[in-house]
Amino acid sequence: MAWIAQEHPVALITESAPTSLSAAHKLSLAAAFASGAVIWFLLLSGWLGVTPGSVITQRQNVLFSSDSSIWISAMTGETKSIFLYPHPLQNFLWRPPARALFHLLSVFLPANYAALLAARLLSAVVAGIGIGFLGYLALQNDIPITQCVLLFSMYLLFTCNATMSLPEHFAISNGLLTIAFVVPVLTASPRIRTRVLSALVVLCGGTTITNALFPLASLAHFSIKSLRVRIALALAAIPAALGVTLLLYKKSFSLHYFIGSFLNWRLIHDPLKAGVYTFFAFVGPVIGPIPRVLRFPGWDMVSYEPGHLPLQLTYHPWVLVLGVAAWLALFLTCVLQGLREERTRPYAWLLLGWILFNATFHNIWGDEFILYSPHWSWALMGLVVLGARRLSRAFVAAMIVPITISQIWTLLAIKSALQTITR
Repeated sequence: MAWIAQEHPVALITESAPTSLSAAHKLSLAAAFASGAVIWFLLLSGWLGVTPGSVITQRQNVLFSSDSSIWISAMTGETKSIFLYPHPLQNFLWRPPARALFHLLSVFLPANYAALLAARLLSAVVAGIGIGFLGYLALQNDIPITQCVLLFSMYLLFTCNATMSLPEHFAISNGLLTIAFVVPVLTASPRIRTRVLSALVVLCGGTTITNALFPLASLAHFSIKSLRVRIALALAAIPAALGVTLLLYKKSFSLHYFIGSFLNWRLIHDPLKAGVYTFFAFVGPVIGPIPRVLRFPGWDMVSYEPGHLPLQLTYHPWVLVLGVAAWLALFLTCVLQGLREERTRPYAWLLLGWILFNATFHNIWGDEFILYSPHWSWALMGLVVLGARRLSRAFVAAMIVPITISQIWTLLAIKSALQTITR
């Protein structure tokens, strides 16, 4: 069953016997994954307290330094967002649909309920569509339905989905980046692939400016056959991007303040700690440790880095160790399988590169590491999807059980910590 462009030398062509599922059945299942994800994100955000009048909707920096209250107001209220440096097209891309949902829901609900539900629904829908695309990729890769259900149940329980369920740009970025990965893999038309990726450069970069790099890298991957040329372009792009950033940093006071306020230089000042954070990049989004609560009058917050103290590996208690070990076993098995097969190797390297880029970037800039993880958590699941086709049902089930127990434990701990914050 050839389901990728034939002109690509390492196209993902299924080697096993064709699945009994029809194309329509796969699309229906993928739509079910997407719909289930939307419902889950809405339920999760409500469970975490994203309700009218709650503290998480009244001020920023309640859960992992998130700015949900500001985002809700900017997308559904009368005043537009002023955070245009990291999110240059946010007002243009996401305010109109959020406002439209708000006006529609206002017919049935009070204004404060309608505004909050509109923001939550928009984020959940975009993230859910991304999960639907990834589910379709898994089905096209002939991962059996049982394994798909187990793996995507695990995906919905990722710790970083506590952030993703909040009405903010992280869920939207996650959905767009997932689509930017899946569509080029599935499409058979170079023209469609180029057009979709070009549009996603604008959508991803307009939502969060650094995320334009993934569809750009994907464009180069699919358009340029020579590995030497790709490497040369990457080596040229890095100093060019740094040069432009430095120029803007020096010329713009606002940009200077924004960048300077969140520089941590951990990679330079403390490489050992940067290594801990890099390990956390592969584990934390899936099974986060038990969070801490920073106590500061009027600014209490749930955090893994309270008071900007560095993240510690010991934050994972012994009760979560088995789940972490099971995740690493599942993840590394899938990564090795993805790298071993010629048909999946280039895509696996692309995803690993994106994860390592984010780990490096946020070891230089950024405050709460887990906050940004929706930008690469989809790539962790993408690597699982690429390598899970040959995994037995027994192995997947044996890994999923301790993983999901640990994930539920962590989500309950986050909920418990949030309940201690009342203002």
